[in-house]
Amino acid sequence: MNLFSVFDPSSYYGIQLNWLIMIMIILFSLLKYYIVSSTNYLLKSGVIISVNNLFVEIAGASNLAISFIVTSTFFYLVVTNLLGLFPFIFTSTAHPLVTMSFGVVFWGAFFLMGWTSGFKESAAHLVPEGSPLGLAPFMVLIESISHLIRPFTLSIRLAANMMAGHLIVSLLSSISMLNFYSFSISVFMQSILLILELGVAVIQGFVFSILLLLYCLEYY
Repeated sequence: MNLFSVFDPSSYYGIQLNWLIMIMIILFSLLKYYIVSSTNYLLKSGVIISVNNLFVEIAGASNLAISFIVTSTFFYLVVTNLLGLFPFIFTSTAHPLVTMSFGVVFWGAFFLMGWTSGFKESAAHLVPEGSPLGLAPFMVLIESISHLIRPFTLSIRLAANMMAGHLIVSLLSSISMLNFYSFSISVFMQSILLILELGVAVIQGFVFSILLLLYCLEYY
């Protein structure tokens, strides 16, 4: 056992059941179970419409498909992050393997879409406007590197922020067994940190989604 053991996948008879939480999130996205609209349906649909309108306002009315993809990604990440705060639930977004899958796949699709549909416009972005002609080769190299590391920075940011909160909670819980005084302090600090983690779970999902949208609009 070590500090990072909270992120180790556990298996039963060789089957890693904790990864099923990534599929079970779909159950939270079902809006309508009955013909009559319930309060739960109205609440979730209102939140989804508000977030989708925010992304549509940024992307424009002509990019509704992109806004839909980003909105779906946002709610998937938020639900995943929030579920990871509950005890005995596997936090998949704390693993770079999961976040890299999101970042590389989406960024790669948007990158190829932009370069295949408008090669000249995409190539022109590699040299900032007003740059000296002699520095153009170096600017192309620097801009190319900055574009290639985007999916990694996008993914590592999400994984690092989700992992950091869980590690701090684990450190605070380790002092709760010393005495009653340390137990009280540990519970109080973990309660405050849990409230902060609720905000971090939503903010990190929004940051990941908004950066994904901006990258797409830049390449599109």
